Amino acid sequence: MNFILIFNKLGRGHFGTVRTAKIRASCDKKFAVKTIDKERAKHPTYASEQEWEILKRIDHPNIIRFYETYEDDKFCHIITDYCTGGDLLDRVISKGSINEQECSLIMEKLFGAVKYLHEHGIMHRDIKPENCLFSDESETAEIKLIDFGLSSKFVPGQKFHTAVGTMSYVAPEVLKGSYDYRCDYWSLGVMMYVLLSGAPPFGGKSNEEIYSKILKGKLSFEGKEWEKISPKAKDLIQKLLESDPSKRYTAMMALEHPWIKDTIHPTVDRKDTIQVLNNLRKFTAKKRFSREILNVIVNLTNEEEIRRLREVFQYLDTDKCGAISIKDLEKATRECGFSFTTQELENMRSALQGMPHDCINYTEFIIGAMDRNLCTKAKLWTAFKHFSCENKEYITSENLAKALMRSRGNISLKDIELMIAEADTKNIGKITFEEFCKMIFQDLGLGEVMSPGVRPVEMN
Repeated sequence: MNFILIFNKLGRGHFGTVRTAKIRASCDKKFAVKTIDKERAKHPTYASEQEWEILKRIDHPNIIRFYETYEDDKFCHIITDYCTGGDLLDRVISKGSINEQECSLIMEKLFGAVKYLHEHGIMHRDIKPENCLFSDESETAEIKLIDFGLSSKFVPGQKFHTAVGTMSYVAPEVLKGSYDYRCDYWSLGVMMYVLLSGAPPFGGKSNEEIYSKILKGKLSFEGKEWEKISPKAKDLIQKLLESDPSKRYTAMMALEHPWIKDTIHPTVDRKDTIQVLNNLRKFTAKKRFSREILNVIVNLTNEEEIRRLREVFQYLDTDKCGAISIKDLEKATRECGFSFTTQELENMRSALQGMPHDCINYTEFIIGAMDRNLCTKAKLWTAFKHFSCENKEYITSENLAKALMRSRGNISLKDIELMIAEADTKNIGKITFEEFCKMIFQDLGLGEVMSPGVRPVEMN
């Protein structure tokens, strides 16, 4: 996308500065831009390429959404969601306290996010309240895990030896110099303790004192702040703050703990679920280029416009794996009075997926579930500008390859040529805005096709 930076600094991570940005062709949505100095990123604990490679693989409602990257000689710029609700620690401080019901809802989402990461071979290594942002300032805002600057890909059995993380949240095995992905579960336990009590479980006046207490692992629930906390909450904290990683509770086990399972969840409107299932059933887009366009439309859609869809997704995701299975669909359709056969559900799944795999992932779900009136001509024009890069009149193979490289990485020339051919009705190797709109409208089964020469006014 063609961005304009807004030079108000949002914060600073381990290896970069975060600012806001908007798209030249649209003022409706802001994005966050993490700018990484390539010289500073040569530090042995950080590999900038690994951060955006990790972000490209993640597709979960409670993890920051990645859009694309830009590079020059000195800097790398990573474009992600812009969350306006502040971090988890700030919200707790501003409210004065957080009750167990609120804490349980937040922790459930973070357990689900970490479960998703580990199932995809990614460990975060710096989980703390400051790395959990709210999407907006509302009471119903979504929580997002951010900052993958210290994250790493891993394989089962792999051990790591470089001590990274934040002082109060680091696991004892990290301090000992031999650890694996289970260090994230310890950090979640520390965070839960902090949210409920307002203080870390292993405090001290110096790093040495804190680390000494972490290594000893002696946990205390003394003090007035713990008198009102339930035994179930304390039990889960103890199981997460187990010094022996082999005995420590995992995110999956935490999701099955009574403190999480007994949480009263906000209800999901049955009408919303029925509408979403109807939209999924009617989804017809088969062309690869249409899916890329719809992915950009989702990126341009604000949090309020997809809030209802996200809530239905989370309701359907019964095992909190960050994806919807045929079993989840079957259960939801049955509850809503639909009588789909297994084959019909399989057909629905395959229609929603760009590439065959076991479940429907989050973005596939949102693309299929969103109302088609979100595909406005203004958003289509912005999407066209995204793929045409600086070219105002048409999209060429070179334009399309450049745009997809920023968001997806390597893509074959054959795939590019096939996508161009899907919309290139004149067979001249380039796509006009009118052809662009005609293809997506027809592929979605919509009757309206933009008249030649008609386009939204471009914003400077």
